[in-house]
Amino acid sequence: MSNLFTLIIVSAILGISMFIGTELKTRPVPRQEKKKTVSIPYIGRIEVLNGCGIEGAAGKVADYLRSTNFDIKSVGNAQTWNYPFTIVISRTQDTTVASQVASSLDTDKMIIIRNNDKMHDVTVIIGPDFGERIQ
Repeated sequence: MSNLFTLIIVSAILGISMFIGTELKTRPVPRQEKKKTVSIPYIGRIEVLNGCGIEGAAGKVADYLRSTNFDIKSVGNAQTWNYPFTIVISRTQDTTVASQVASSLDTDKMIIIRNNDKMHDVTVIIGPDFGERIQ
């Protein structure tokens, strides 16, 4: 009688274990959310020069470009103040950064002038139209 009782207990434990194990296997596996990786885009080394003679123009445009995450390396005055419009100059053959800057300033005035300037990828020369470019 004792052996029969032990056999019933062991069978019950095994039966319950199989039922629980089967139930766990049939439950849907919760999906793990993919971790979003944030990559910091390359945003270039940019020089902003005042080419219109309006005091503070280069600083205002530099602040605007910084607010749109561009890396402004230097701000100053152009050699002359007679530029009729804002122009974006790519200093490298790759015009990706210059195109992004031109798009941010809503201008299609972009040229490539390669030189030995290793400090800047893009030069922005500010014309008298800068106010409408940074709104």
